[in-house]
Amino acid sequence: MIDADITATTVVKAGNAFCVAGLDGELPAGDHPLGVFVDDCRHLSVHVLRLGGVAPRLLVSSDEAGTGATYELTNRELALDDGRTLPLQALRVRLERRMRPDGLDERILLRSHHHEPVELDLELRLDADFVPMLELRGFLPRREREVRRSADGSTLRLSSVGADGWTHTTTVTCEGAEAGPDGRLHARVRLEPHGEHTLALTCRFGGRAPAEAEPAPPALNRHSTARQAAADADAWLADRTQVRCSDELVDRVLRRSLLDLRLLISDLDGQPYLAAGIPWYATLFGRDSLITARQVLAFDPALAAGTLRLLAAHQGRRDDPAHDEEPGRILHELRLGEAAAGTPLGRYYGTVDATALFLIVLAAHANWTGSTSLLTELRPHVDAALRWLDTHGDPDGDGLIEYRRRAEGGLDNQGWKDSWDGVCDEQGRPLRPPIALAEVQGYAIRAREEIARLLDVLGEADEAARLRAAAARTRAALDRLWLEDLGAYAMALDGDERPSRVLASNQGHLLWAGAVDPARAAAVRDRLMGDDLWSGWGLRTLGRREVAYNPVGYHTGSVWPHDTAFAAAGLRRYGFDDDFLTLFEALLDAAAGFPGYRLPELFAGFSRADYEAPVPYPVACRPQAWAAGAIPYLLVTALGLVPDGLGRRLRIRRPVLPRQLSSVTVSGLRVGGATVALRFDRVRRDEPTAAVTDARVSGELEIVVDLAATDGAAPRPPQLV
Repeated sequence: MIDADITATTVVKAGNAFCVAGLDGELPAGDHPLGVFVDDCRHLSVHVLRLGGVAPRLLVSSDEAGTGATYELTNRELALDDGRTLPLQALRVRLERRMRPDGLDERILLRSHHHEPVELDLELRLDADFVPMLELRGFLPRREREVRRSADGSTLRLSSVGADGWTHTTTVTCEGAEAGPDGRLHARVRLEPHGEHTLALTCRFGGRAPAEAEPAPPALNRHSTARQAAADADAWLADRTQVRCSDELVDRVLRRSLLDLRLLISDLDGQPYLAAGIPWYATLFGRDSLITARQVLAFDPALAAGTLRLLAAHQGRRDDPAHDEEPGRILHELRLGEAAAGTPLGRYYGTVDATALFLIVLAAHANWTGSTSLLTELRPHVDAALRWLDTHGDPDGDGLIEYRRRAEGGLDNQGWKDSWDGVCDEQGRPLRPPIALAEVQGYAIRAREEIARLLDVLGEADEAARLRAAAARTRAALDRLWLEDLGAYAMALDGDERPSRVLASNQGHLLWAGAVDPARAAAVRDRLMGDDLWSGWGLRTLGRREVAYNPVGYHTGSVWPHDTAFAAAGLRRYGFDDDFLTLFEALLDAAAGFPGYRLPELFAGFSRADYEAPVPYPVACRPQAWAAGAIPYLLVTALGLVPDGLGRRLRIRRPVLPRQLSSVTVSGLRVGGATVALRFDRVRRDEPTAAVTDARVSGELEIVVDLAATDGAAPRPPQLV
C-alpha cells in the first residue's frame, strides 16, 4: 500500500465514481493514492494546472456539497513573455469540479485584477494509469500497463486494456485548448484589465459501463456552479428526516454527517447501498454497509432495504474455501473490475459478524416501517442466515460463534477488527484460530431475539421459541469470556478456549446488544470509562497499558467513532446516561476539530490532555460510512426514539441532550406509515433531561413518553403526548 497522508484531501462522488484530490484540486504526478476512480479502477491519476509554467497558490477549497468541489486559487509572481512581471495575487483562479457517474466536468475561471493586459500560457497536464484499487492498496502486485495516449484538436484520449480484456478509456475535451499526445492541454489566454476568461473541460470514462444511481447532472456551464451542487444537497436532505439543533456547530456536524452518507450512496444491481469509505473501500462491504444502514434507519429506511436486498442476492450459497464462502453466510466484500479475479477479496465472505447484523438490521427495519413485507420477501435468506449461525458459525456446537480463515490470501481476523494484529493476547500475539469474539456473541443473541419477535407477529410461535432458546444458549456460553478478576469480558477465546486477557473496546458492543446482566454491565461500564480505554475523545480500541497498545495502531489503540457510538448506545441502554453523554459530547467535539466537521474512519488514541485537537490517522478513509453514521445515530439515541411501527407506537425513552444543546426539533420522521414532528427542550439548564414540548402526528401512531431508567427497570406510568 502506498505510504501517503490523505488527511488533507477533497472528495467528490456521484454514483460509483469518485475523485480524491489535494486541497488545491491537484492530482500530482508520481506515486500516490489520489485520483478519479470508477468501479475500483483509477481513470485519472494526474491533473496538474500551471499558469506560465508555475503552480497557482491555494486560498481556500470546499467539497461540502459532495458531488461538487470548488478551489479558489491565485497566481504566484510570474515572469511574462514580454518581460513584465505579474504581481503576486493579481489573478483570481477558480476551479470548479462536478462529479458525474460517467465522468467529471470542470470549469477554470481566470479573472484579472491587474491594471494592464495580461497574456500567459495555461497548461493542464492529465494522465491515467488505470490501476485497480487493490493494487494501490498492495493486496495485489502492481502490474505494468500500456497506456495509449492520442490527441485530436481539443480532445485527449487515454486508454488501456485490462487483464480482464476490457478496454478502459478516459476522454477529455477542452474547447479553446490544444491537446498534445504527451497528455497536456495548452491554451494561450489574454486577459484585459479586470477581464476574465473561462475554459470548460469534460472528462468521460469508458470500460465497464458505470451504473447511474441517479440521473447524471448536466454538464457545467456558466450558470451551473457549486451553488447548484449545494441546492441538490439541500433537496436531498429535505426528502429525509430533518433535525434542527439549537447550536449551529452541532447542526453543521450533523449536516456534514448526512451529506457524507449521501456521498457514499452507490448502486449495484439496481439497489442502493452505502459504500464503506473513500478511497480504500468504495464498494459493498457487508458489515460496514449494514452497520451504517442501521445507524441511519431513522433518516432513510430505504437505504437499509436496498442494502438487505443486495446482500441477500449475494448471500453465500455453497461451501467454497477459496473465498471463505459458506451457505447462508453474508458477504464481507465485493470488488469490481479486473482485480476481482486476482484475489479472494474480489468476492469474499470472510466476516463472522455480518450474518447476525443482516438479521438485526432486517428486524430494525420492520420496527421503523411497521411492515413485515421485507421479511416475507427475504424469508429464504433469513432462514439461511439463521442456519449459518447454528452450523458453520458454530461448528463445534458449543453455542459460541467462531471463525477461522480458509482462503489463501483471506483475512486472518474476521470481526470488525480485521487487521492481522487486531485480535491479540496479553503478550501482543495474534490469537490461534478458531476464534470466538466477544461482540459477535452479542450480535448473535440480539439477532435471534429480534427475529423471534417478528415471528411472533407472524404467528410462528414454535420457531420463535427455538430462536430464543438458541439465544439463551449463546448467552450462557458467553460466560466463558467473563474475567472475574479483571471485571471485564475477554476480547475473544482462542482455539484452545483460552481467553484473551486484554482490555479492549469490544465489550462495549455487548452492552449495545443487551447481552449482559446489569451487574456485569456496571463492571463493563467501569472498564470502558477508565483511563485505559477512555481517551477524552472516544474509546481506544485497546487499553493503553496493554503490550500491543499503539495510539496510531489501526485496531490496537486508535479511536473509531462507530465503536465509541456503539458503546455509548449500550451504556444508555443500561441506564448510564451520564456516560452516554460523555461519549456523545466527545465525538461532537472531535468532529468540530476535524476539517469540514467530518469524522474520519478513525483517529489516534492520544489523550485529550496531551493535545487540544484529535490527532489524525494518516490514511483513514474520509468520508467513511459508519463514522458518518455515528453522530446521527447518537442523536436519535439521545432523544430516546424507540420505534414500534408494527404496534403503531413511538416510544420516547428518557430523552436527554448533550451539553451543546438546549433544544432539538425533528420533522418528517416516519414510523409505521405515519409522519411525526417533535420538539425537545432541556428541562433545566444544569441537567441533561429533556422534555417533549411539542408532538404532531400525521397518520395512525401513538406517542408514549417512557421515563423508565433501564430496559429491565419497572417502568413509571407512561406519559401520553
